[in-house]
Amino acid sequence: MTKSVLKDILRLLPFFILFTILIWLVSDNIFFWDTIQLASLHAHYFYENNFNSLLLPNTIDSGHIPVFGAFLAIIWQLFGKTLFVSHFAILPFVFGIVWQAHLLLKEFINKKYVIFALILFLADSTLLAQFTLVSPDVPLVFFFLLALNSVLKNRKLLLSISIIGLFLISMRGMMVATAILIIDIIFNVEFKSIKKTFLELLKKSVIYLPALTIFILYNFYHYKIKGWVAYHENSPWGVNFEFTSISGFFRNIGILIWRLIDFGRIFIWITAIIISIPILKKLFKDLKIRKILVVFIVTTIALSVSFLMYKSLTGHRYILPVYLIFSLLTSYLIFEKIKKTRLKYIVFSILLVGMLSGNFWIYPENIAQGWDSTLAHQHYYKLRIKMIDFMKEHKVDISETGSVFPNSGKLKYLDLSESTKSFAEKDLNKNKYVFYSNVFNDFSDNEINKLKQDFKLIKKNESFGVFISFYKKIK
Repeated sequence: MTKSVLKDILRLLPFFILFTILIWLVSDNIFFWDTIQLASLHAHYFYENNFNSLLLPNTIDSGHIPVFGAFLAIIWQLFGKTLFVSHFAILPFVFGIVWQAHLLLKEFINKKYVIFALILFLADSTLLAQFTLVSPDVPLVFFFLLALNSVLKNRKLLLSISIIGLFLISMRGMMVATAILIIDIIFNVEFKSIKKTFLELLKKSVIYLPALTIFILYNFYHYKIKGWVAYHENSPWGVNFEFTSISGFFRNIGILIWRLIDFGRIFIWITAIIISIPILKKLFKDLKIRKILVVFIVTTIALSVSFLMYKSLTGHRYILPVYLIFSLLTSYLIFEKIKKTRLKYIVFSILLVGMLSGNFWIYPENIAQGWDSTLAHQHYYKLRIKMIDFMKEHKVDISETGSVFPNSGKLKYLDLSESTKSFAEKDLNKNKYVFYSNVFNDFSDNEINKLKQDFKLIKKNESFGVFISFYKKIK
């Protein structure tokens, strides 16, 4: 280990300690949102069947190569199937993100300000929220940053490993890998002649070939056994892959813009615009700015294709790499383009507060919110336990109580207990009791109104804008 690496580790030690404490604080949180499917259900299948099949049952097969679930199942086999173990399985990837983000920022920003830029980079509410979940998006971000750093330094072996990692995480990881390929070609291929360009592209294909080979072999095997790839007609996620209409496409553009400025990120955009306007003519002459813009534009296009074309692929986390690259751009503008040192720190401080404020943004209950993309959801877990305890005290069985995602499904998939009980599916015409929270997006406006008209509120627990209400039907 070189002195410079050791020095960097010591500089980053407070970040490693801070995120270890964060994971420890959330380590008894149940599986939440899409991690129920992509982590718990997948891992349970491999764990309970002792890896006797590479393929998942159709009911939980999302079309991805299920490596993340298999990874978690292996961790359970080694250290025990607990929430604590599950959360700490993510920690190495969190450390990896800190390290790779630090390396990326060092490429563009004066070392005097790198730590401040790193704080802004890691303060994104969606990234922080994913850190607190057992989420495949954490390794996805790690492999994205590893790949990007490998492209910038032209490190072929590390790049090949990171592309394999992206392919193994999810289909979205493959989209990110496509963006990396385009960035790699733009940065590292010389377009002097057709022959030379062809030979360079041929050599570069070797880097990406292992990941592509794994993808083709897996999907060939998958198709041979199951007869489908990506999704099937009866897939629970089939609706997500339905093409949107023209009006839906433009609606998705609006949602994309909303996602880019949501949960405190509007302060990043305002800051970048204010700094850029006075120096706009000089700005594009800056080679580093041009490089960051290339990464931002290519990554945005690659991740926006599915976001805009399909009906329901518009979650905040789907464009997480885009947020991070724009954060890099804004940090560069603050620390490299603002001349006065005191002003740099003032802007940094205001922006940091603005970004962190995103974790307190809670919309009215009739507006669907990306609860897995803000730390606001942390209040849900204790409220849920308190409400379930209240139900037990009053001898109300959860199987008699209607509820929805992410509170549906067998308890063992949520809290890793041995309980096979589950809340009843929401049906306001049949449910005697209803367990409702503003964290649930699956209640329509009409159903919320019906709930308040036809049911009596028995108990409500609330904390920092998050609430859980327990209702009983009025006879």
